[in-house]
Amino acid sequence: MRHYVELKRAHPNQILMYRLGDFFECFFEDAIQLSILLELTLTSKDSGKKIGRVPMAGVPHHAMERYCKELVKHGLTVALCDQMETSPSKGALLRREITRVFTPGTIIEEGMLPSRQNNWLVSVVLHEKDWGLAIADVSTGEFRVTERTGLDKLFQELAQLETAEVLWSGEEEPQWCPENLWLTHLLRTPFERPQAETTLLETFHLNSLEGLGLKDLPLALRAAGGLVYYLNTTRRMDEVVIDYPANLLLEKPNIYFSGNQLILDIQTRRNLELVRTQRSNEFQGSLLWSIDQTLTAMGGRCLRHWLEAPLMCLEEIQQRQETIGELIRKRPLRVKLRQFLKSINDLERLAGRSNAGTASPKDLVNLADSLASVPQLVILLENCSSELLLQLNHVDPLLDDLVKLIHNTLVNDPPLLITEGGLINSKIDAVLDALRNKLDEQNTWLEKQEQAERIASGNPNVKLQYHKNLGYYLSVTRSKAVSVPDHWIRRQTLTNEERFITPGIKDREAKILKMQILMKQREHELFVELRRKIGEHATSIRNVARKIATLDSLAGLAELAANRGYCCPKVVDSRILKVEQGRHPVVEQLLVNKQFIPNSIHLGNGDDLAILTGPNASGKSCFLRQIGVIQLMSQVGSWVPADSAIVGLTDRIFTRVGAVDDLSAGQSTFMVEMTETANILHHATPTSLVLLDEIGRGTATFDGLSIASAVAEYLANELKSRTIFATHYHELNHLATTTHNIKNLQVLVEETGDNLIFLYKVVDGGASRSYGIEVARLAGVPKKVIQRARQILQTIENNSKLSGIYD
Repeated sequence: MRHYVELKRAHPNQILMYRLGDFFECFFEDAIQLSILLELTLTSKDSGKKIGRVPMAGVPHHAMERYCKELVKHGLTVALCDQMETSPSKGALLRREITRVFTPGTIIEEGMLPSRQNNWLVSVVLHEKDWGLAIADVSTGEFRVTERTGLDKLFQELAQLETAEVLWSGEEEPQWCPENLWLTHLLRTPFERPQAETTLLETFHLNSLEGLGLKDLPLALRAAGGLVYYLNTTRRMDEVVIDYPANLLLEKPNIYFSGNQLILDIQTRRNLELVRTQRSNEFQGSLLWSIDQTLTAMGGRCLRHWLEAPLMCLEEIQQRQETIGELIRKRPLRVKLRQFLKSINDLERLAGRSNAGTASPKDLVNLADSLASVPQLVILLENCSSELLLQLNHVDPLLDDLVKLIHNTLVNDPPLLITEGGLINSKIDAVLDALRNKLDEQNTWLEKQEQAERIASGNPNVKLQYHKNLGYYLSVTRSKAVSVPDHWIRRQTLTNEERFITPGIKDREAKILKMQILMKQREHELFVELRRKIGEHATSIRNVARKIATLDSLAGLAELAANRGYCCPKVVDSRILKVEQGRHPVVEQLLVNKQFIPNSIHLGNGDDLAILTGPNASGKSCFLRQIGVIQLMSQVGSWVPADSAIVGLTDRIFTRVGAVDDLSAGQSTFMVEMTETANILHHATPTSLVLLDEIGRGTATFDGLSIASAVAEYLANELKSRTIFATHYHELNHLATTTHNIKNLQVLVEETGDNLIFLYKVVDGGASRSYGIEVARLAGVPKKVIQRARQILQTIENNSKLSGIYD
């Protein structure tokens, strides 16, 4: 207990889980918190006369990862204190050390991570409005840095990454950090330039940072140094604690720039429902859910990254499109490729765990089996013309030797734990083979001894058996126990059985157990050495993994396009946006008994802004999102749901769709709407795509109409952004007569008597009315209310002075 308290004092902000036998236990306040969060039974432990019994709660050691995952989900960090020996070397206590600190951004354990999503750890350094950012996924080794200006851009970057943990050396809660992110406050020293440089030089074994390209990016350099320092402090770094000196989990940092990708702010990501739905915040129903046909975890993460960071380079976009086209044309090739991909495990994270010294024997076998598929993939794709399909030709040849080494060293179906033994094949190590031969001799002696004791006792049913508590023993039935030889020593009596030992058997048992311990130790040493060798090739394995992930993503997009009738958009470096008979991929997939009604749009060639009118529930919002999704998918390099499309590159997609309060910030629906609109008007450019829905509806009619009109005019006359402006204010149709680059679109409805039928078809021209009262009637509003609403509307229209304001 004194040792526990000493460790807890060194880790006051973590839940300390302390290994005692088969359990990891917590005491005092940690035990109470653990029992509440994990719904565990709270027990107690005697801590001497002065202290008495203290609260205790624990979890089985084999289920530790599952419980730690739950604690991390609750926003806690966990310090793991494990046993470093099976029996005490000195004194009465086993040696125990902190072997791991679990934080949201440093997890590498398989059972604690979402397989198809990166787990980003981020470090931030600020200087006035300039900021440096270091981004890492410890489980895959990815490490990127950047440096920019503008705190609003930092906010959007962190929100886009869905960061698991943000490292920050300030004390105050920063405004630039989204509220839902886990913020870890650190000391300033690791983020100062001298300490950061030293950390990077020592970690990457460099004499100079010139090769990293960080000389002219001082803030990014400091952020990278602080991140690596933090990572080192949360890992087991003492060589005595681990089996070999810890390897770095990250690759050398790569610099990335904002101009390399289409910018998607947090509102656009939410409104277009890229990775989760806007209403229920679920993955099912999102764009990624709809288009993800990948078969590996690596491919899933790759496609997600493509969707979150679409390209701005025309050549790269066209390269992906051409590859998808080749896979569509060569269906047998695509089918075989996807069959191969099904059998490939998560090489990125397997390499990471090997490098970190946490990979299990099964991990290494899975890694070898997956790498063994690479030569077959190379042969399968050798006649392809796309460079992206031929990139596996450039793979480190040493990986073939690594596969052979793993298969030759490990048994085909190894146990989960390296301490169990039975991992290593025969004829791999002379010492291990000698121990196994000696153990075979002892087992032969046991067989002979069993026969000898049967003869000595005159009982042919005597059995020589083993129990983990009793050791080796002779078993006879109760009725035969009265006539056993004198040299048998009674050890245990059961209902139907008596158990005996002999001095000879106990002497052999000690020798056998010692040999078994030596064998397991030797197997452990051999396995650790094998894992170390694999860890040395982690970078090469990750390179292969990313090439396979690219193949999987492209093959999945080809499967998607082939099965759903997508077309290859012509992406051009201009402002044109021409989509013929476009569809929304998610809505089209979710419709079961109805057929999706496709629609077209033509902007950027004389018409910059389209006023879209029509009633609620007629499909305006779907049409807006549909255009945004097609633009985004085009710049991902994917084919799109349309008959044909010519899509000009856009630097940003802005969306303002839907109405929500921001109660935590004390902002009403209208304030949120105006804030988002202001952001668009300040940052949109002529190459941006702007999708607006119902601007001005959160205030009085005349105020709303005035704001909507002024915003539309500003977008068309000043910004000249390609814009679709959906509105209920059909009065805005007048803008098309006064502004040359504005046109009108409407969603058709059909009136048959008292019935209103939505046709979901967008055509040229503006709607003359909003049909709001009719929609209210369809929604079930009482008839008396509807009748009165019609009377009031008639009075307002007769007395309205809105006509003529655009003359």
